[in-house]
Amino acid sequence: MEIETISTFEKGPGSISPGFYNRTMEVSRDMTVALLGTQKPGIALDSMAGTGIRGLRIAKETKWEVVLNDRDSRNTEIEKRNARMNSLEPEIMRGDYFCAVSSRKWDYIDVDPFGSPAGLVEAAVTNLKNGGILGITMTDTANLEGKSITKGERIYGSRSVRGRYSREISTRIFLKYVIERGASLGRAGRPLLAVREGHFIRLFVKFKKGNRVADDALKNIRVAEVEGEEVGPLYMGELYDRSVLNGMKDFPFSRTSRDIFSNFWSEDLMFLFYGNSNGEKEIRKLRIIEGLKDRGYDAGGTNFNEKGIKSNVDAEEYRKILNSL
Repeated sequence: MEIETISTFEKGPGSISPGFYNRTMEVSRDMTVALLGTQKPGIALDSMAGTGIRGLRIAKETKWEVVLNDRDSRNTEIEKRNARMNSLEPEIMRGDYFCAVSSRKWDYIDVDPFGSPAGLVEAAVTNLKNGGILGITMTDTANLEGKSITKGERIYGSRSVRGRYSREISTRIFLKYVIERGASLGRAGRPLLAVREGHFIRLFVKFKKGNRVADDALKNIRVAEVEGEEVGPLYMGELYDRSVLNGMKDFPFSRTSRDIFSNFWSEDLMFLFYGNSNGEKEIRKLRIIEGLKDRGYDAGGTNFNEKGIKSNVDAEEYRKILNSL
């Protein structure tokens, strides 16, 4: 796909500006298009479209009808040019986020703000159709991963943790936040996919209306103890819908996206993950995974730590196997 931009960033979130395009968010865009390709087509809102790249990819690579919205007229003009450049004719709106999401009911709403999405979730969930999907990004991960835990607790209502488990804990806290916001409106949130990569967390959550199911959705939210420290509340259920993963597996991902996708299959094997050191030396991760599989266990990598291993083996047996390698 060819697009026109004004400012391009190779690493990190850069700084917000008209025509903003971040190459590092290719993973986020890949996952969005791949996931929507597994769902019954409907009408999707790219609520903060910028250059329009995400929404235009949805329109070009799936059968979904797409509406692009941005409050900056300079962005909407770029969106029009990018649509023409790719022979696409999406509806393009220029408006405030809250006006855009409340303009009709949607099957999918994409929320990708520059920074925290706090205060944006309720409006999106309220205007989803029953069974609609919210795709939402947060880039203020530092508030949940060590630099400002107190601030993160104030924003997201949960205590995070520093250290090797921070990326998984922060993802589960953000998911807790989204599910709680939905439950307060009588909507039950069910995770379809969770992406933790680089500077961002990206969630896809399907919402079903009903007070009883909304109450049930909160049952997987609780406090946990991590290395002697109490963290949370956080979401402790499964992060991935395996039927969705099966539908996504043949998508033509970029190499980076494919590597990340390959770990989704093992992420729900356990809460947190095992390390690759037996206390004396580090053992090659692939060797450990193969050793676990040879003994009949499920095992794989994790996107939450480059040296981490997920498996359905218990901790004592894991130590024995690690010492035998």
